[in-house]
Amino acid sequence: MGADYTINLDGETVPVKIRRNVRAKKLILRVSQATGEIKLTLPPFTSIRAAERFISEHTAWLSTQWSAASPPPPLAHGDSLPFLGEAQTLLFTDRAPRTVKHLDETISVGGPADLAGKRLENWLKRQARDILMERATYHAATLGVSFRTISIGDMKSRWGSCSSSGMLRFNWRLVMAPFEVLDYVAAHEVAHLCEMNHSDKFWQHVATCMPDHKIWRRWLKRDGNSLFKINF
Repeated sequence: MGADYTINLDGETVPVKIRRNVRAKKLILRVSQATGEIKLTLPPFTSIRAAERFISEHTAWLSTQWSAASPPPPLAHGDSLPFLGEAQTLLFTDRAPRTVKHLDETISVGGPADLAGKRLENWLKRQARDILMERATYHAATLGVSFRTISIGDMKSRWGSCSSSGMLRFNWRLVMAPFEVLDYVAAHEVAHLCEMNHSDKFWQHVATCMPDHKIWRRWLKRDGNSLFKINF
C-alpha cells in the first residue's frame, strides 16, 4: 500500500507517507531529522481512517519534530566527505573536463561548480554499485546461492533489501560508510537468499560470510543516520 496524506503544520501543507508492514505490531510515526520526511508505518489490517486519526492526535509532536528537522547545506568546494569511511577533501574545479577523480585523500569534480554536487552523487552511486556487486557476488559464492541482479536506490530508512525473486537492492549511501559496514549489508541481504527472515539460522549464514558482523551492525545503528544528513 502506498497511500499519501497531508497535514497542516505551522501553516504549511506537509505530506505524510503511509506504508504497511506485515511485521508491524503497532502504528509507528517517524520524522527524519535529515530531511523532515514524515512516515507512518501501519500493521497489516489497520484502516486508513485509524491512521488519519492517529496522525491528528500527534499533530503537536509532529509540529515540534518537523520544525526541528532541517536539511544541511549542500556540499561545497573544500568540504570533507567520507568515502568508504575515510575523509576526503572535495575539489570543485569549475572547469573542464567534467569528470570525477579520486586521488590520495581528495575527490576532484570537474565541470561547472553549480552542478558538481549532482555529478559527485552520480559518481558515488556508480562506485557503490560496483563495490556492492563484487561483495554480493563474493558472499553468494560463500553460501552457494545466486541472485538475479542488484539495484541501487536512495531509501530513506533502509540499507538494503532482498526480494523472493532474488533481486538485491542497496542504499548507495553505504559507499560513504566504512568498507566493513558496506560488506556487512551485502552479506546480510545475500543471507536472505537462504532465509527470508531473521531467525537464528539466518544469522548463522551472515556469520559464515562475516564473523564480526555484530560490530558493523552496531556501527549502522549508532552512526548510520549521519550518512542521510549529507546533502548534495
